Parts: sequence; structure tokens; C-alpha cells
Amino acid sequence: MNKDELDSIIKYNEHAVFMSEIALEVLKGNKLILDLKGVKELIAMYLLIPYITKDQLDKPSMNHNLPQLDINKIFQNSIDSEGNKCDITLDNLRNAICHSFVTIEDREEGYIIIDDRAIYTNRASHSNQIKKSLCQRIHIESAKAKLLELHNDVIDQQKSFNVQLKKNNIISL
Repeated sequence: MNKDELDSIIKYNEHAVFMSEIALEVLKGNKLILDLKGVKELIAMYLLIPYITKDQLDKPSMNHNLPQLDINKIFQNSIDSEGNKCDITLDNLRNAICHSFVTIEDREEGYIIIDDRAIYTNRASHSNQIKKSLCQRIHIESAKAKLLELHNDVIDQQKSFNVQLKKNNIISL
């Protein structure tokens, strides 16, 4: 193995350390960790998980609500290993977050790195790839803009649901 390959592997392996260091600092109350470029965006990605699922999550009753975002909505455009344009859908973003990783690279440049499974439509198509180290780079500012849009959509859906729930149940109060 040459030095470049080893460095690439070590960089990949270090994402677990980086993400756990963020968690530890947040748990310790170190608010300065949130000032690191990309940390807020990483947290915002993870906080979308309940709202970007294929199946509606179980709720205690019909009156309870979990907002649901369109999993086919495009989070970002990207390029696959052959240089073809492809899309990172919310469904594939969730799969990458839940079954692999996201992290930050090039903090000065400002990129979030997402496992390349985010561009494949299913697990088998990712599994069939010979090279599985072609992570997707998303500019932090672009991710931030999309995350703001998505979280505002979640808020709007929930507020609208609650307004309707109150209207429908005002008689019984």
C-alpha cells in the first residue's frame, strides 16, 4: 500500500473519531463546537431522519403527527464514479446517514462528505460497485440552504396539522 492509499484510509477511518468528539463536546456543554464549520449542518442532517422515511413511523393515535418529507425530493446534485450527473435524494441521504456516515472534510473549503451510497438507488447497486470510496462532497453553504428549507417544511407541516387538529376538536373542549 502506498502512502496516498494509507492516508486516504486513515482519513476515512478518522470520521468516527471526529463525529464522537463532536458528540462528547456537545454533551459536555461546549458550545464552541457548534462554531466549527459544518457541525451545525451535520446535526441538522441527523435531525431530519424521522421525517425522511419510506414508511410513516408509528404514532400513538390519529391525532398525533410526524411530518413526512417527500423522500424523492432532491437534496443535492452530484457526480457518480463514471462522471455522470446524479441526484442525492432525501431517501438516499437518509440511507447514507443511517447505514454509513457523513462527516466534514476540508473545513477551510467547507465540504460535508457523504458516503457514495447516497447516489445509488438501492443497496444492491452500491454493493455492486468495485470501488466504494468515492464519497460525495457537498459544499456546506449549499447543504445549509437546503437544510433550512427542509426543516422549515417540517415546522410548517406540524403547525398546520396542529391548527387543523384544534379546529376539529374545539367543539369537544
